[in-house]
Amino acid sequence: MRAAENSRTRLRKALAREECAHMRSLIVLLQPLCCVWLLLGGWIAYASFRRRWRTVAIPALAWGILTALTCTPLASLLISSLENTHACVAIHDLDPADVIVCLGGGAEPSRSEPSGFHLKPSGDRLTTGMILLAQQKAPLLVLGGGGYEDKGKMLSEADRVADMTRSLTGSAQPVLSLGVCADTRDEALKVAALTQEKGWKRILLVTSACHMPRAAGTFQKMGLPIVAVPCNYLSSVNRVGTLHWLHLPHAEGLSIFDTWLHEMLGTWFYRSKGWM
Repeated sequence: MRAAENSRTRLRKALAREECAHMRSLIVLLQPLCCVWLLLGGWIAYASFRRRWRTVAIPALAWGILTALTCTPLASLLISSLENTHACVAIHDLDPADVIVCLGGGAEPSRSEPSGFHLKPSGDRLTTGMILLAQQKAPLLVLGGGGYEDKGKMLSEADRVADMTRSLTGSAQPVLSLGVCADTRDEALKVAALTQEKGWKRILLVTSACHMPRAAGTFQKMGLPIVAVPCNYLSSVNRVGTLHWLHLPHAEGLSIFDTWLHEMLGTWFYRSKGWM
């Protein structure tokens, strides 16, 4: 009797999982990106059937690019080529340093959030920096970041995040803001000035893994004694260890490709300026 009841329970759970999987697939099919992909693919198939070769070439190219970026792991493989430039780091294996430098972009002020700030997709930068500080890997956390305008006045992202970080970690652990920084080079220039002033000999540099090659190159160009602490891995092969070769269109691929393209163009620009 109990065996039969257990069997029915397992069957109900299996059916529930299957129903959830079908529902997720339906949700994906109804998303705008997937609808556009299906409509474009259907039109290409119809035009090809009608042998309208002159009118199908450019739409077919657009559909192919969309398919490659949203239905395959191409974007993930591209971003992983940047992420794997520096080895993954286990926090407990890190030797103590003089300072932790966390580059900006992980958070932004928000008038609606109860905390007063909003964590962005690169928020792992901030949490990694806070964990390093909490585990006493350095006595000081330095925060970088850009600026935002409020009532006609330019305010610092790092100032707002620093206030929040102090409230979470306690005033006994100092947090320093770099103020409004224009870009990664500006952050490096300000850290270089502080390094000369404070005499830092070992700096834990925290930023997104895909941004680390450009950031580390910029800091090293200025002779700063950094130890790379990459975080915020985006590629699925680095996050979960697997790649899904074919799947329905997903907007994450476009976002990851945009990040990869930004870093590639940024690296080219920095090198052309001799900044790294």
